[in-house]
Order: sequence, then C-alpha cells, then structure tokens
Amino acid sequence: MKKIFFAFALLAVAGTALAQDKVVRKARDLKDEVQNLMAMPDRKEKETQVMNQKMAQCLEMITPTLTSPETKKELANAWDIKAQLHKYIFSPLLDNVINKQPTDTAQLAENIYAALDALEECYKATQALGLKEEKDPYTVMNKLDVIRFRPYVAYCGQMFFTNQQHAKAVDAFKRWMTYPTTYTILGDDAASMAADEQTPQIAYFTCLAAYFAKDYSTLMEYIPQARSYTQEKDQVNQLYLTAIIEQGDTASWLKAAQGIVLEDPESNDGIAQNVLAYYFSNNNYTEVEGFVKQLLEKDGQSKIGNYAMGLVFMNQHKYVEAITYFDKAIETDPDYSDAYYNAGVCYSNHGYDINESLSGKKMTVQQQKEAVKPVREAYQKAEPYFLKVKELEPENPHKWASRLATVYYILEDKAKQAEYEKLAGY
Repeated sequence: MKKIFFAFALLAVAGTALAQDKVVRKARDLKDEVQNLMAMPDRKEKETQVMNQKMAQCLEMITPTLTSPETKKELANAWDIKAQLHKYIFSPLLDNVINKQPTDTAQLAENIYAALDALEECYKATQALGLKEEKDPYTVMNKLDVIRFRPYVAYCGQMFFTNQQHAKAVDAFKRWMTYPTTYTILGDDAASMAADEQTPQIAYFTCLAAYFAKDYSTLMEYIPQARSYTQEKDQVNQLYLTAIIEQGDTASWLKAAQGIVLEDPESNDGIAQNVLAYYFSNNNYTEVEGFVKQLLEKDGQSKIGNYAMGLVFMNQHKYVEAITYFDKAIETDPDYSDAYYNAGVCYSNHGYDINESLSGKKMTVQQQKEAVKPVREAYQKAEPYFLKVKELEPENPHKWASRLATVYYILEDKAKQAEYEKLAGY
C-alpha cells in the first residue's frame, strides 16, 4: 500500500512539473501574439490596448513559473519570455528619449533592468541544463542584447541626474560600472567591456551623483577611476576633497590633498594653498616644511613650492631667506601677485627689525645716519614689489596703499606718502 501511495506522489510531482512547463509554452504563444501586434505598421488604438492587455496577461502568467521548483526544462524559456516582454515595454520609451520626447524615466529604467536581469537568468538556466551551443536557442541573441543595452543604463543615469533624482542616478551609474561582472552571459566580452574608454567618465558621473545624494561610500569607491577622467580632473579632485571634509575627516583630507598636489603641483595651486593654510593656521611648521621640501624635490622650479618655502621662512622671521624663494616663484610666474606682496613685506619687516635693533643705542648724529641706511635700503627694495602688486591688482588698494605709504614715510617722500595714505583711507 505504501509503495502504491509513493507512486501516486511521484506522478503528482511529475504532473505539476509538466503543468508548469506547459504554462511556459502557453506564455510563449501569448508573447508571440504580442510580438505580432507590435510589428503592425499601422497599429490602431484598439489593437494597442489588446497588445498591452496580452502583455500584462503574459507577465502575470509567467511570473510564478520563474520561482517554482517544478519548472524544469522550460525555465530558460520562461526567463527569455520575461526578458522579451520587458524589451517590448521599454522600446517605445527609449524611442522617446532618442527623439527627445518626454518619457517616464523610472518606468524606462525599471524595464531595462528587468530585461537585463531576465537575460542573465535565462543564461544561467541554460547553463544548468548543460545545453551545447548548437542546441541553445537563447544565449547568442541574448548576449547581443546585453552588450547593446549597456548604453541604455547610462542614459537612465543621465536622465535621473538631470531630474535631480540623485540616488536613482547613482544606482544606474553603478549598474553600468559593475556591468561586466554582473552579467556572466558576457563571457569573453566582459574584459573588453571592463576596459571601455568611457569608464573614467561614468565613474566621474557616479561620484558626482553620489556626492549630491550624500552617498559618500559610493563616491570613495569610484573616485580612483574617476580621477582618470582627465577632462574634469580639477573638478574630480575638488569633489573628492570636499566629500572628505563634509564627513569631518581632516586627517584623510590632508593626506589626499597632499597626494593630489604632489602628483601635479602647478595644476593644483589652489589645493596647495589650502594645505599650507591648514598647516600655518595650526602653527605646524615642521610638517609644512616637510611637505614643501617634497614639492621642491619633485620640481625645483615649482612656483607653489618656492612660494610655500618662502612662507615657511617668513613665518620663522627669516626674511632674507624667504625673499630668495619668493623671487624664484616670481621667475616662474612674473604675474604672481602674492609672491610680490610677501617679498615686499619681508623687505619691510627686515628693515623694521634693523630699526628696532637700534632702539636705545647711544649714537652720534652721523652714526645714526649710517645706522639707518640699511633700514632705508630695505624699504627701497620693498617699493618695486608693492608697486607691482598695485599694477597687478589696481582694484585692491587695501593690499598695497598702506604698505606704500609706510615705504614713503621711511624714505621721507611726503608727497607720495600723503597720496597713498589717502588711497588707504587714512
């Protein structure tokens, strides 16, 4: 009796499996009807409604078979049907994009993703069946679709970004970036897709969308590839550093900023200035000097490197040494206003220090005249530097007017002193 009962159970399981496979075949027939309706050149509204109804019916019919353990030989067929149906849905939406017509971006993306995932599952199902290539009716054509659909994923990312749906844009761009590893159906073509020349650009878009979405983990994941996108290298670097700062990680920001500057000092002048400002504001002269030495070891003629070393000596009140480096920076860039300004300040401060050293000393009038000569000489040397700053920044008298007024006070040129005091707002 038990043996008979067991036999009936086997028959029931077999019958269920056969039933599931039969549903798949019926769904295939329904899908073919949809395909024929789509191919109609002058399809009317009523026929379109019928087509959409059949499409929905087919999807509803096929969905349970995809996860049923009783779907056996027809599982690949089921996934292929699902893939084709989603292609039918997104095709007119994609046409809208190509023809620059309004479209439902969310629906377009949803159906592209669903089609791709179904194509991948179809491939896995054919592999599980152990079908040889000549008996596999799906993989060759489906693989071509997977290759062809990758740009569509990027389109979705761009449209989501334009619509300020940044989290969805991140998802789309990440799908593009991980495409070669996600879709095993690609086989040998995965390597060439991974090496796609657009990869740095899409990595940049991924990071940009991630920044606006505050998805810093994604940004940090893709920033190394994004930094290969030379067309927006400056913006990528700023994006990278801003994201680190917004997370409150000053140590990582400092390390990253130094690395960027050392890669290309002259192209990252602004970042170098920020690093220097950080060090000087924290009175960290030992580390700033080490950083500057690295800059000059990389390029002895570096404008920012020499300027920075000038600042190091200037902050140590070693004005003569500082001027040497400011002059080197000026040789590289004759319009480097800040270098002229600081060289002028160093000459003025050097003269002031000499004058202070004379205070309280008993001297004859002649000795006094001789003693102040170096003071006057120092301010005379400062004069052309401040005049150059005036030439380069005539709209910023606050930067040079009071300095020149002091120079002419020391040089006893009362007319010019009065002129610049007026410009300084005294």
